[in-house]
Amino acid sequence: MTGPATPPEPRSPVRRLAGADAILAVHGPALPQPDQQCEPFAAWAALHAVLPDPPSVTDLAVAAGTRIWPHDTPAWRPAGAPLDRSGWDLLPRAATADRSGTDAAALAAGLAREVSGVSVVPARGPGATPDLLRRLIALDRPVGVVANLRTGHVAPAEMDWDVGHFAVAWGIVGDRVALADSYAELGAAGLPAGSRLVEAGSLDVATAERGLLLLAAPEDVPAAEEAVVAAGFSLGLWAT
Repeated sequence: MTGPATPPEPRSPVRRLAGADAILAVHGPALPQPDQQCEPFAAWAALHAVLPDPPSVTDLAVAAGTRIWPHDTPAWRPAGAPLDRSGWDLLPRAATADRSGTDAAALAAGLAREVSGVSVVPARGPGATPDLLRRLIALDRPVGVVANLRTGHVAPAEMDWDVGHFAVAWGIVGDRVALADSYAELGAAGLPAGSRLVEAGSLDVATAERGLLLLAAPEDVPAAEEAVVAAGFSLGLWAT
């Protein structure tokens, strides 16, 4: 599936979530993600909104039970993205390709076990992502937002890339969402490395059968949950 045309660059600055600067400071230099580890990579980056020194991507992958299909599958990466086998030697093998990676429930459970001082608030789709981000910006408390999406709805127009994936939402311009993806090849000029703007409607479709994981300090959970429900999402994890 080919995604929609890439939107033009913003005329006004991106309105950033509290904690976005800390996420972006580590996200770009760490690209690309280790292969088949988009889930722990996105969580690792997003955790920087709340924690100065979260566990490593590999540690989070181990905690989440990430399984590796020990073969290079180029179609799982956007065109031009390199293969990175970091952490493969420490992770269990998947019996089949479709059982590799990590699902949202396992990632949330792994974060609960491995990371102290951070709570996971799951926002199950469908819902209105820009409304949620505006509410979180107004809350003005550090929060990391991990989007579990289908890339075909939000990949750059020139890329035929359609897989289940995780990325970090860090801000908004009008009805476009700033998404920090795990490959530099997906970034747009004028934005931080690996980041691009996606139309909110396309992102909502991409996450409709999945959702978002909000990473917040425990004392901010009630306000985050209120924002999730007010934006039309359901509280709870999805089975994808």
